Amino acid sequence: MFNKVGACLLLVAALVIGVNAIPPLPYEFYGNATVNGSPADAGVVILAKINGVEVGNVTTSEPGTYGGPETFDRRLVVNGAEEQIGEYITFWIEDMQSVEKVKLFAGESQRLDLSFIPGKEGSVDASVVPSQSGTIADVPTEPDTPAPFATQSPLFFAPVLAGLVVFLLSRKE
Repeated sequence: MFNKVGACLLLVAALVIGVNAIPPLPYEFYGNATVNGSPADAGVVILAKINGVEVGNVTTSEPGTYGGPETFDRRLVVNGAEEQIGEYITFWIEDMQSVEKVKLFAGESQRLDLSFIPGKEGSVDASVVPSQSGTIADVPTEPDTPAPFATQSPLFFAPVLAGLVVFLLSRKE
């Protein structure tokens, strides 16, 4: 009996740990790239950084452009952590930072033309309003107001269901 209960508890723990470890969706970019007003060369690597740490890169395949808008086009994919959402992404070619910077949002794809001009690094905030903003449920934001039961994530019920399974398995013996 204890083997079944122990196995069930381990499965529940693995489920809860796995749910908490899901990273946010990436933020993708494509567009034109210029260096001092001229198209960036093909084969140039454009880096995306948050707080000086690389979080994505793409190599230009044609002069003056990186990535593309079509479904299967390669893009500059930024894989930030959940705690980095809302922080600025800066873009680099070697040691030169682009004029544009944007805030990290999860699950977005944006056309962003990058200009690399010495002396103007990070001077333009090209952040967009996340497209998901209109699809998020209207959940109360006051700290002492509990969220309605109906807006709970389906994964909220997983530990409850697992506990019920453990209870039922332990009663059979």
